[in-house]
Amino acid sequence: METLEFVNHLFSEYEETAALRDFKEELLSNLEARITSLAAKGLDERAAFEKAAGELGDISALADQISLRKKQEVLQDAYLGMRKYLTPGRVALYVVSGAWLVLGVIIALVAYFTGEGQSALEAFWEPNKQIVVSLGVLIGVVPLSAAAFTFLGLTQETASRNPLSKKRGLWYALSAAALSGGVILFPLTYFAVDRGLMEAIATLIPCVIPSLALLIFLILTEKDCRKPWARAQSEKEARASMAMLRDPVTAARFGMVSGALWIFAAGLFILLGFLAGFHLSWLVFIFAVAVQLVVQTLMMKSGKQSEAANES
Repeated sequence: METLEFVNHLFSEYEETAALRDFKEELLSNLEARITSLAAKGLDERAAFEKAAGELGDISALADQISLRKKQEVLQDAYLGMRKYLTPGRVALYVVSGAWLVLGVIIALVAYFTGEGQSALEAFWEPNKQIVVSLGVLIGVVPLSAAAFTFLGLTQETASRNPLSKKRGLWYALSAAALSGGVILFPLTYFAVDRGLMEAIATLIPCVIPSLALLIFLILTEKDCRKPWARAQSEKEARASMAMLRDPVTAARFGMVSGALWIFAAGLFILLGFLAGFHLSWLVFIFAVAVQLVVQTLMMKSGKQSEAANES
């Protein structure tokens, strides 16, 4: 009974699957066989169990008996594979939505370049007509595709996340459709009324603002859909990050490196602004952010090592 509880505890954070149950049974059988073998050599039951469990901690000691390859296949099937979650119907919807979007983009490009490139039709095309026609095509295509991809993505179970309810997925899809439609409607109105900026801004009121408000509400009221192992991994990352901040030496080093990085970036921004123009020098800050993330990753790695050392 103690052996069974020990094996169950080893996999307590994993989602139960048929393949995982088979592996646990194999592991239990080999562990009990190892305990029996140790007991036959003169160890009492408790000592035999502790020795066998200790050997299991270094899994290489039992690699030939419990098949590491099977364990890797089980974990990959449970947490990394996506095919098990995708039904043929859902795959078909993904394909149709993508094809609809690509078709709309192609038609919009054809409408734009046909009107612009053929001199015989130049007298026919009004100012901005090509842009208006192209955006008109996109506004009939992009919102529907955005809604479809949003709904399919959020209601799709993945290796690390449980699916949202279809009702909530529909609300997300509605906000995505309204937001994408408003984004396209803005330039469409601007060019349709010949640079009508105020009219274009007015289109944001019924489309973009309500959709953003709905999206923010949905995000702020969303429950944690991550699976137990994903939450555990996230908590582990958070502990590593906090370990970095708790360590005065590491935190001070991170602060000094960050400060020096941004002072250098600001100086380089001003210098390049005068030499090459401020329309290009802002790119310095993109590289500064990238370097900042690299530095933070290295510090977090150090924090993980410290956390692991403390736990051991």
